[in-house]
Amino acid sequence: MNKEKSKKVSDSQFIILEEMKNINIPYDNLKPLEPEIDTISMFQKLRQILYDKNSDWTLQIGVINYLRRVQKYDKTVFGQFFYGAKIYPKLLELINSVRSSVSKNVLVLLIEIFSEVIPENKNSIITLVKASLPYVIPKINSNQSFIKAECKQLLESICNHVKFQELLLIILQQMNSTLKIVSTPNPRNKEKDSEILADLFIKSARILGKDIIMESTQFPEIIKGLVSFYDLNRNAHGKFCKNILNCLIEIIGRDNFDAKIEKCGKKEKDELAFIEKVQLDGKTKKMRGTVSSIHFRNHLRERKKSLKLSKCNNSSFDKGNKSATNKIKASGKDVNGAGKKSINLVTLHHNDENVQNNN
Repeated sequence: MNKEKSKKVSDSQFIILEEMKNINIPYDNLKPLEPEIDTISMFQKLRQILYDKNSDWTLQIGVINYLRRVQKYDKTVFGQFFYGAKIYPKLLELINSVRSSVSKNVLVLLIEIFSEVIPENKNSIITLVKASLPYVIPKINSNQSFIKAECKQLLESICNHVKFQELLLIILQQMNSTLKIVSTPNPRNKEKDSEILADLFIKSARILGKDIIMESTQFPEIIKGLVSFYDLNRNAHGKFCKNILNCLIEIIGRDNFDAKIEKCGKKEKDELAFIEKVQLDGKTKKMRGTVSSIHFRNHLRERKKSLKLSKCNNSSFDKGNKSATNKIKASGKDVNGAGKKSINLVTLHHNDENVQNNN
């Protein structure tokens, strides 16, 4: 009995070593699984390699290749161990591997997973999308063109095949947290990440279509997430939010949209009205950080009032001075001298009043 068990473990090691020999295996060339291999012992070995910080990168390639085979030929077993045994968190960390071939193979595995979504694995797929985006989005800014290409293909695969209403909220949640997760401090990359996620939202929404969005119970949360993203940086995010808002209105219709946002709070409704006024040519109004649009509009009103009053006072003062100057000029007197004389007369008048009061 022990000999048979040890033989199965050694077989699993042999298979992993064999898989190491191939760095780039096309999907059609993935071999069927060996029926004599014990699945439990095999996945224990895979997990052991992934959780070992000192594992050689070639062993990691072997693990990824074997997971690709299981995913292709036995999705039930794959789902049971890939998610249940917590293999995917460590696998996702390999996206940031210093070995680009390891990163690429992880992305290839994820593309294959998302390209063959089955409804029975809905919860697991949603979990994987949520866990994957923080790793994948920053990699789109990679200097390595083949990594960038795999990331874009992965996002396309998510758009086209993950047809669950939860997807839109996950994307918005990632948009709100992207400023914290992106590894690079370059603000241009952060804005690029936001643009990529906004495009991902729009593409996903169009593919999901009117029926799924109308049936979504998460619509108020989606609007709340959109407003929250807008408040993070109004100048930078305004155009992305405007595009997302226009897309939702276009898909479900204006009347349906207005009916759906009735469940939203007053703040969200006010912010949506403000987002709709954002210009898409990049000439957005300057706004102060995360100040509420209500306060901002009140501030603008007060500012306009004060400017109008100031303008009126200045114009009346100018008109008075101008008419007085014209009268002096008409009389043929020196303007500057007349001005000084009038000041002296006023001063004398006040002095006379003071003398009378003292007496």
